[in-house]
Parts: sequence; C-alpha cells; structure tokens
Amino acid sequence: MKITEIKKSKQPMKYHLYVDDVFYGVFLDEILASYSLKTGQEIGEDRLEAIKKENDEKLTFSTAVSYIERYNVSTKGLKDYLLRKKFSKYAIDSAVNKLKEYNYLNDEAFAKNYFEALSGSKGKRVIAQKLKEKGVKKEIIDELLLNIEDEDEEERARALAEKFVKNREKNLKNKQKCFAHLVYKGYDYSVAQKIASEIFTGEER
Repeated sequence: MKITEIKKSKQPMKYHLYVDDVFYGVFLDEILASYSLKTGQEIGEDRLEAIKKENDEKLTFSTAVSYIERYNVSTKGLKDYLLRKKFSKYAIDSAVNKLKEYNYLNDEAFAKNYFEALSGSKGKRVIAQKLKEKGVKKEIIDELLLNIEDEDEEERARALAEKFVKNREKNLKNKQKCFAHLVYKGYDYSVAQKIASEIFTGEER
C-alpha cells in the first residue's frame, strides 16, 4: 500500500489521507507526525490499520469533548451524535467510557440539570418522559422524581397557573382551561385540579 496524498482539511489539525489514490480517512496531525506518515510512503496494511484505529479513537474522543463543551447531553445523546458522524462503535464506546471515567459524562447530573432547566415551565411527568426519550435509565429518573417535594411541584404549578389566568375572568370555563393547561404542561391531575381550584376560588395557599 502507498500513501498517495495527504491533503489539509478545512477543519484545524485534520488531514485527508489517500492510499493508492483512494480516500482512506481523516487523520489528526499528531498521528501523522507521531508515525512520520508522508506522501509517497509505502506501508503495510496491518500497520496502517493499527494506526487508523488509534487515530479514530483520538478523533472520536476529541469530537465528543467538543460536543459536550457546547451541549448538556446524556450518554445516549452523545452516542447518537457520534454515530451520525460515522464513527465506529468501538471508538464511540472507548470515548464514552473515558468521559464517564473522568466524570465529564454523567447521566445523573444530566437529568438533574435538565429537570432544573425545564421545571419552571413543565411538570415532572412531562420532564420524566423527555428524559426517558433521551435514554436516561428508569432508575435514575425514579430517583430524581423521588427527591422532588410535592410542595415545590405545587409552587411551580401555581406560578404557571397565575401567569396563565392573568387578565382572564375567573369563571368555570377559564378554570377548566387552566386545569387543562397544567395537565398539558406535565403536572399530575391531582396537582392541576388543586391549583386550578385555589386560583379560581381565591383560596389561600
């Protein structure tokens, strides 16, 4: 096998490597330098494959780090992103395991941050469903919900209800709309009913 071209990529520190005039892959500059790869070089297939495997692991890890620096993401969310980038399952698993080991990828912390970000506008039922869709394990979601005080959930529902009924007449029709709005936002029926009744009867908290 012969390296016939090494062409700089549009992305920094990355190069396109061609073997026997066929595109072979994207390589990091540190890998090219470390193994002294250059145009016109003859190289064995097994050796090049071993180098590519190391390169792909580093490239996948680098891409994963860049992604989690910009987004709060679950393990499944990161894996899905890397799969869309066409990285190998082996390289993805290696990157994910390293990030978990360094505690940069933590589904418990992700679930907590996600809940805090949405709790002002949505109830725990909807948030739990969204976390499930993002691949967070059931036991993590259950533990999170277990630590949510009923009073806190009711307080958030009350704030949302008061915002909803602002400038609306306090009549049965609007009370029903308020109840439906809270349920739609993910609050339990019992919470929605209690808060809607309080808001529309002037009942004290």
